[in-house]
Amino acid sequence: MAKTHDDFVKELSMINPEIEVIGKYTRAVDRIEVKCKKCGKVWNPVAYSLTSGKSCPHCSAIRGSQKNTGITGAKTDKQFRDELRKLHPDIEPLDSYTSNKDSIRFACQRCGHEWSAKPYSLLQGHGCPRCAKSGTSFMEQFILLSFQKAIGKDNVLSRDKSLIGMELDIYIPDLHIAIEPGNWFLHRKSIKRDRRKRELCSQKQVDLITIYDKYPIAEEPPFDTDCITFSDDYNKADHSNIKNLVRQLFARTNIECFFSDDEWSEIENEAYDNALSKTHDNYVAELKEISPTIQVIGQYQNANKRLLVKCMTCGYKWNAVPANLLSGDGCRKCGSMIAHEKFLKTQEDFVKEVEIVNPTVEVIGNYTGRHSPIKARCKICGFIWEPRASSLLRGSSHKGSITMHKNLRLHNSST
Repeated sequence: MAKTHDDFVKELSMINPEIEVIGKYTRAVDRIEVKCKKCGKVWNPVAYSLTSGKSCPHCSAIRGSQKNTGITGAKTDKQFRDELRKLHPDIEPLDSYTSNKDSIRFACQRCGHEWSAKPYSLLQGHGCPRCAKSGTSFMEQFILLSFQKAIGKDNVLSRDKSLIGMELDIYIPDLHIAIEPGNWFLHRKSIKRDRRKRELCSQKQVDLITIYDKYPIAEEPPFDTDCITFSDDYNKADHSNIKNLVRQLFARTNIECFFSDDEWSEIENEAYDNALSKTHDNYVAELKEISPTIQVIGQYQNANKRLLVKCMTCGYKWNAVPANLLSGDGCRKCGSMIAHEKFLKTQEDFVKEVEIVNPTVEVIGNYTGRHSPIKARCKICGFIWEPRASSLLRGSSHKGSITMHKNLRLHNSST
């Protein structure tokens, strides 16, 4: 007999007395609107899940957070500050900690930068965005500082996520514009992401101006409007081009501002400082703590500019992305050797596998790797040869085996 609404309410009151039924019960597999009497949360679960013991997801999450002693668990303000100090002694919280997912302001004592972040992200290893320099460049800093000098620092936002939920390099709310400068070589692989940013900005009635330097001369810009491309590198020493770009952006946004030579120099110097906030010595010291077997040979410039490094274990040299090394990337050659050793078969395992895949072949040599030659003997004709180990696992035999074995069978049948 089908369960009525009253039957369901009565049954639920016995199993989950803290849940109030708001909607109308129809079937066990249909969703029904309910409310938690304890926290007030309203949600629409499948009816039978409630009579199976499922409770309020919000209250369950709170209980889980209270029991969680890890990074994402609930903490007091003092506990959070103590944990943060161990990981990032140079970073100070400016607001009181409430939960791991409620953003608060932080200040970097090394470079003076202030920003907002979710507390758990810092406990996971993320640090000051200016010191990390996750993608920033001299061009971005030059444009940002130029606008801040022209219309006021508080009117120009850097790395804002509040507008569209995605990071915008430069956002000027009063002018309803955002600016995304970048190197085409780096951005061409994320063109879909750039297009999505433009769509989201358009929905907010904000014009997103996209700028690509080092763009191929013969190619059309990827976007029809508000897309500026240049074939030159706008991070290089000759800053006449980037000054002209700023003037062009000022004209696009109806800003009348003319900087003196001294003011341009101030912008240049600060842009350099911001783009290179981490010194070579600081980077070397930080890398030594993370990967003591990697020696820095080249000169550190920023987190994304490759520099020459050397593995002190095997002597291999390569040009690495500095940020990747700080994230734990190590020597590729040593990594390949470790992976090779991890997947290398034992002699016994290889012999057994050949017996199954290639039963007419006997392994008589020592197995050293699937791409290395190994001595084998044909059980049919006695021929001995040294094929690659991988060919035996594919079922291959020696050269001319088909003809030789056919002639051998004919010979044996005639005698």
